Amino acid sequence: MQPMSGLHIASFIDSKRFDVTLHHEDWHGPFEPRRATGYAIAFLTGLQPDFDRMRQLSYFFRRAGATVVAGGSVCTQFPEFATQFFDVVCSGGVEIVAEVVADFAAGRPLKSIYRSPITRINDYSVNYRLLKFSGINLKVHLLEASRGCSFRCSFCVIPAEAGGHAAYDVAAVANAVDSAIAASPRFGFRRWYPIVLFLDNNFSDDRRHMLAICELLRQHRKVRMWGALVTQNVLHDRALIRRLAAAKCRALFVGLESLDRAFLRRFNKRQNLGRDVLDDVSHAESLGIVVGYGYLFDPRYQTVAQMEEQMRLIARTDTLSMPIYLSLVAPLTGTEVFWEDLREGRLAPNLRLRDLDGETIAYAALADTPENLSTVVDRLFRRPWEIVGRRAVLRKVLRRIVATRTLNPVYWYVVAASSLHCFVWARAYPSQHRSYMAGEDVLDPLYSEYLGEVADEDRERYFAPVTLTDADGQPMPWLQAYIAPGYRSPAVTAEVKSG
Repeated sequence: MQPMSGLHIASFIDSKRFDVTLHHEDWHGPFEPRRATGYAIAFLTGLQPDFDRMRQLSYFFRRAGATVVAGGSVCTQFPEFATQFFDVVCSGGVEIVAEVVADFAAGRPLKSIYRSPITRINDYSVNYRLLKFSGINLKVHLLEASRGCSFRCSFCVIPAEAGGHAAYDVAAVANAVDSAIAASPRFGFRRWYPIVLFLDNNFSDDRRHMLAICELLRQHRKVRMWGALVTQNVLHDRALIRRLAAAKCRALFVGLESLDRAFLRRFNKRQNLGRDVLDDVSHAESLGIVVGYGYLFDPRYQTVAQMEEQMRLIARTDTLSMPIYLSLVAPLTGTEVFWEDLREGRLAPNLRLRDLDGETIAYAALADTPENLSTVVDRLFRRPWEIVGRRAVLRKVLRRIVATRTLNPVYWYVVAASSLHCFVWARAYPSQHRSYMAGEDVLDPLYSEYLGEVADEDRERYFAPVTLTDADGQPMPWLQAYIAPGYRSPAVTAEVKSG
């Protein structure tokens, strides 16, 4: 998972031979290009909307003489395309870093593309000391117990990138828990009240392995509580939920996505189409497990009135917290939805990778007017209290805290955070007068801030945003090599039918 990818990459590098530092732009802020000097090798990774930023940083590191190695979603799915921006492209799992570093340290020529299945997990130790060394002081311990997911939700990149699920050895997880606690500040919260959060794509995919990890945590004398990311069908199993609660599980982030069953069917969320999820959530929370979730809106099918009513419905439903995050459905490259929308001409013209941020309206055909949708999106992400008032959210939080029947202030914080996160986050990011429409929305300053010192021949290569569709909504030339055989653009299809 992206929040821990840098730490896992660094853990494959021999810290006795290399001076290793981490820079996470969500934590430290934008990396200052003038600091790019003095590095022998730089590893870059990020989500799909971050790919442009990776290209920008690659320019500065390469100009300063460093070898640049890049990985992440775009590099995994489109490695040949990515080679024009980086010295080395890693397609797949983090284990491939060991091979890259071994070749680099031995002075062997580096390959342009290194490949490793995401579901191949080697035996290695995560160096949690690098967090403190790099000035990253988290509130909880972030770990992995597995990777990938066996479900095939059509909007998710995991089926395309991982194609399955794989688990770490239980002994390796036990060592990671101990190492993370031991590396935390001696007088910090993570040391005296350890909370573990598993950032697996799907912690519940392998039931036997999940139960083994639960038993490990139940018996661990230092771990006070833990949480994980699971699929919604886990909540249906009441006996399993009781076992999780008995093992000190106090939070589950569930892939609920939407209360709209038509939405769930449209995206093949079969695991969410069982019995009433509200009863399942209520049961889990009665046992002391806070259930958090993200909530998605689809501007192709949902009007502004429908989006706002769903938010108000959640606010009126005491069983549910407010969503931890809100997002529009984004046609992430490589997903089943992306290829289908591209084939049918449903993607917005001039769609850019940076538009796949979950806030930008990325489609051509919409259920409401662009003006109405832009207005409601700005309210959802910047001023959600205009849709659901602060008092209503505060009442919900207080009722949920009272319902816990506990005097544990840490658990109160978990309960409150599950409802307040998207409201606090909204205040942190100004809109900068965004239109929220793909292809025309304002680019952030990092696209142009340093252009004065960039050679003309490098501006297009490193600083122009990567575009997925042209002005007619058709795939850009670089995508053609990755389109499945038999693809026909909407224009060509119509021509064949009329003939």
